[in-house]
Amino acid sequence: TSSLRLAGVTIAWNVFQHFYPYFGAVDVDWDAVLTRTFRRALADDTSTTEFVQTLRRMVAQLEDGHGRVVHSGTSSTSGLPVRFGRIGDEIVVADTAGHLDRTLCPDIGDVVVSIGGRPPEQRLQERKRYISGSPQWTEGRALQKLGRGDPGSPVSLTVRRGNAENTCKVTRSDRRIPWRQLRVDDRPNTVDTLRAGVRYVDLTRAVWPTLRQHIGELVDADRVVFDLRGYPTGGALKLLPHLSGDTLRSARFQKPQFIYPDQKNLVGYDASGRWTLPPEKPQITGDVVFLTGPGAISYAETIMGIVEHYELGTIVGRPTAGTNGNVNPFELPGGYKVWWTGMRVRKHDGSQHHLVGIRPDIEAERTIEGVRNGQDEVLEKALEVLRSSGRAPSSERGTTASN
Repeated sequence: TSSLRLAGVTIAWNVFQHFYPYFGAVDVDWDAVLTRTFRRALADDTSTTEFVQTLRRMVAQLEDGHGRVVHSGTSSTSGLPVRFGRIGDEIVVADTAGHLDRTLCPDIGDVVVSIGGRPPEQRLQERKRYISGSPQWTEGRALQKLGRGDPGSPVSLTVRRGNAENTCKVTRSDRRIPWRQLRVDDRPNTVDTLRAGVRYVDLTRAVWPTLRQHIGELVDADRVVFDLRGYPTGGALKLLPHLSGDTLRSARFQKPQFIYPDQKNLVGYDASGRWTLPPEKPQITGDVVFLTGPGAISYAETIMGIVEHYELGTIVGRPTAGTNGNVNPFELPGGYKVWWTGMRVRKHDGSQHHLVGIRPDIEAERTIEGVRNGQDEVLEKALEVLRSSGRAPSSERGTTASN
């Protein structure tokens, strides 16, 4: 009913108005958002699904990567057996479930011309309207959702390779394709030895017992690549004390202390939740590179923030998501659940982390050629950095590659 929707908008808007800690970092006229959201809720929304979208548009204005809205009563959509990526100005088929279905068209590395007769860029922008977060985070999320629709429904996909265009009919799966079947990238094994004896560890897959088992090899290695393109396991945190003889601390976790409406006369911030990690033996002392990118959010950014501040390795890839802090869920009348960030996190030096994220020392991304050839160009760039770094004296290490 309309009164339920009005109540929902009023409650949600007020929670953010009084408690969202990042209005200083975000360019938004929050009063205007209230008016627009009321108008949509009253004039346009006739179903739960439509109202969820209205709430999502409201939360998207906060640019909060944790921000999302769900309701158990909305019908679930299903994706295509294809994963899309952005390369420069093009939207490209980055991976397919072709290993599960030999007849599947399109091919990895095809440029997407249209989805269901419409330009992919247009569809992407539409998706982004409902996704909260930084530009780098919303782009990744929108690409994941591109082409979603009713389970089992067909869609035509026109793709280009060189000068040849090809239209494929692709069916959305009638069940959720486990995302592991569409590999994030074709990465090496969780713990692996790459060419020239470089050790590789995927921190998004390696749990602590596995890391502990291999720690001797990492200590003996001259060069190590840690992959943090995504969300790490708990093992990542336990690994960090083996990378520094100093006691490591996390970025500044700050719980705002509000006692007045509209965030007026803020009492201060409770910063007691900051992590302290004393060093652990044995120590990994070889040259280290960390790979990261926009899929690294929240806990991943706490890890990468420590790496950045204490110069635990050269960072290669793209900026992280730019959202950190505890998630504060609340429920609205009618069973609508809203997630958002309640804690403010600042970088070690006190500067803004929100929307900025952890920036790489060396930028690296994939090319269409690389995708077609199954190359992981971000990892290749890391190996190049390690080759050129040589073995600097330990007093200089960590400063050599970040100029």
